[in-house]
Amino acid sequence: MHLLGPLAAACTSEGIRRDTGIVSWLHWPNLVTIDGRAVAKTSLSVSSPPESDGKAQIVFGISVNCFAEGPTPLQSGLPTTSILDVLGVEIDVDLLRDKTLHALSWYYAEWERGMHMKLVDRIQPTIAWLGHEVEVRTADAKFLKGRAIGLDNTGSLLLELRGTRGSKKTRTIPPEGVELVRAVK
Repeated sequence: MHLLGPLAAACTSEGIRRDTGIVSWLHWPNLVTIDGRAVAKTSLSVSSPPESDGKAQIVFGISVNCFAEGPTPLQSGLPTTSILDVLGVEIDVDLLRDKTLHALSWYYAEWERGMHMKLVDRIQPTIAWLGHEVEVRTADAKFLKGRAIGLDNTGSLLLELRGTRGSKKTRTIPPEGVELVRAVK
């Protein structure tokens, strides 16, 4: 289930690219950025399976800042932007929704077939800070610094930590354990 959250953000990024041509990035686990500024935020909730059919209910929440005016629900810790700010024109939000849902249905079908590593391989290149030094603020308000070396097949971040005397240790951080990742400059 860890991988589903980042997949929602990846599909949102893909929907923005397909609809507008804007190069957007997955800011793992749940943000989409354009030029380092948050333009979209996603959420995921999973309910326990009802006794009758045994299937969990999954709800994806997707918020995209399409217009420069009004309050934005993207409380992310990053500067924000809108598609209008970047393009200079308003977009058809129905078309953006359709492009995002198309990507989501395609990615979800692969997830259901157990093609997790293929999905990870597809979304890793869309994360701009992979391979770089980052600071991770965890959901329990701790900070970790290290090099983001990739995602595992569950969608969890692999963070290489440097210990004393130059030793290296890899820590696996699931998406739901992360509040924000920032590149260290």
